[in-house]
Amino acid sequence: MSVMENVDWEKLKELQKPAKRVLSCDLAELRRIEERKRIEQWNTIESNKGTFEEEFYDALGPGDLRDKIKGDFTLAMLLLATAAWKNGEENSMIERFMDREFKLVEDFEKFNMYDILSIEDIVEKIARKEDIYYLVIEVYKGQYSDLDKLLKDTSVPKNLRFAFKILYEKRSEKIKKGVMAYVEKYGPILVVKQIESKIWERIKESERQREEISQSLKRRMEELSARLGPLEEIDEKGEHLKNMLSDIEIELSKGGKGFDTGSIDSEKDSLFEHYSRFERELTDHAAAIEERRRELDAREAELIKAREEYDQRLEEEKQRLVESELKEIEALKAELLSKEHALQDEKRSIELKREEITDRLREITKVQEGKSIRFVTKEDAKFAELNFIARFDTKMHGFPLDIHSPIENKTYKIRSWEGDSHVRLSEGDAGEDAAMPINVHSLYTIEEKKHRFFGEKMKKVVIEAVSFNHLEGLAKYEFDVRRMSLAEFLSLITRFIDRAELGEYLHVIGIASPTGFDERVVNEVRSTEFARSYVSRYVSVCLVDSVTGEVYFNPADERIAKFVDFFKPEFGHEMVAKVKKYILEEFKIKDYVVLDDVVKETGEERGIVLKAFYDLEAEGKGRVRYIKDVGLVLEV
Repeated sequence: MSVMENVDWEKLKELQKPAKRVLSCDLAELRRIEERKRIEQWNTIESNKGTFEEEFYDALGPGDLRDKIKGDFTLAMLLLATAAWKNGEENSMIERFMDREFKLVEDFEKFNMYDILSIEDIVEKIARKEDIYYLVIEVYKGQYSDLDKLLKDTSVPKNLRFAFKILYEKRSEKIKKGVMAYVEKYGPILVVKQIESKIWERIKESERQREEISQSLKRRMEELSARLGPLEEIDEKGEHLKNMLSDIEIELSKGGKGFDTGSIDSEKDSLFEHYSRFERELTDHAAAIEERRRELDAREAELIKAREEYDQRLEEEKQRLVESELKEIEALKAELLSKEHALQDEKRSIELKREEITDRLREITKVQEGKSIRFVTKEDAKFAELNFIARFDTKMHGFPLDIHSPIENKTYKIRSWEGDSHVRLSEGDAGEDAAMPINVHSLYTIEEKKHRFFGEKMKKVVIEAVSFNHLEGLAKYEFDVRRMSLAEFLSLITRFIDRAELGEYLHVIGIASPTGFDERVVNEVRSTEFARSYVSRYVSVCLVDSVTGEVYFNPADERIAKFVDFFKPEFGHEMVAKVKKYILEEFKIKDYVVLDDVVKETGEERGIVLKAFYDLEAEGKGRVRYIKDVGLVLEV
């Protein structure tokens, strides 16, 4: 006995009726149905689908029939949800499907006129235009392409893909019959001539042009890759030079008197010569690619002009070809522009490498000339990091918070941070050395659903506190004397800008450093040129000296002023004043005080004592320096 002999066909037929009624309607008709009525239809179909899966799914056994019936239920539900989505309604139907699936329905509906036309209608439609070009482009190129993409899209449920496949094939079969009837009536020679002369030859020519440009671009990038091959070796030399500079900085911080400028300058000049050669290579290749893109711009302008000159009635076929070619040009331009940006990014990376070494040499020269140098142990760097992040997190939990986004011109009332709206990231491993900072990033994200109550979540505001330390130097020497350089700052901030511009959300950043910032960094942040060159409408930044508590930001950026208090460290002014008073009293007796001794005598935290040390230095009442085997001291 066959398994299907036990199937109650009458009941199965009744279960399918509500879905078939929906499938017989187009999207425009479904949108006109009262929302309440559509919800009732949805509930009925969903219930019938459940009954089908419980009572008939196994009985029907594997095969197209079972898949088709299940696909019909799902497709009918998708059509009802799409109608609600297009109407801007808010109900649970919409949340059951993705935007990608709603778009599938929209795309299929574009060609529903062929579902209405008879075979004879299709023949006469072709004859009136005296061409089958439209069917080739609209259906064979458009619909078949859509079907291929759909069948490969595993994000769409299998039964839904099966249902769409049947719909596409049914429509395509009718059009094929129409084309065959046209050929039979008007003759195959005319059809072949039309297709070959007006479509395929031009399409092949376009493909040949695209291949030529693609191969040319590929050859150029391969050539560039070969010429830039030694860059990795040069970067190793750059790292060696930076390590030499680090050793010099450490020696100077311990009271050393100088270094061999000849060997350093020679190595630097050799390295910079290599960097300059690579930059020239990148510039030349970028210029060549830009020239090809300009050629495409000129061709695009010619085609647009031609399209405007064509008479709509007599030259519609030419217009279609122009539109197709314009799309191909646009794709080529996008690829060329992407390569240009990649070359510019590589060039900028080389510039930053050179800038970092220049910054380090400039800093060392200033120290040799008598400029004070800040000495920060890894323990003090860790304390500064913990203090900065902890205070930031505490302020971010001072509910309710009013967070304003100038992009949407909207204020968000925050009463809690739930789920992954708050995350912590780090660059180091806290388990390796508990006394080491780990460059913590503390991020708070405000998100909203794309369509208010449904759809994917979209970032609206990100507020991020970043602790910056030279982890390699701290691990090697157990202390750091290097302030954040301009090259390091620009390298860090560029990553934030790229992400925020891509997501089109406001990203507010507070960057804290226990060693402070190079004057060029502070001047850059405060300058109007910085706002134009680096900070877009999506990014706002401030700098925080986590030891002294000083905060720097661009006064022209009104946005950051509203967030500075979240990042600004807090020191007990009375405790700092008490420590400063103690130190000044000690100066009456001796010429210096030792940090560890002051901590022990006053009973205050190291952070408070460090703040007092650097405040007195800023006031011209002392000079902070490190003495080997003694530690950090403030001397008269």
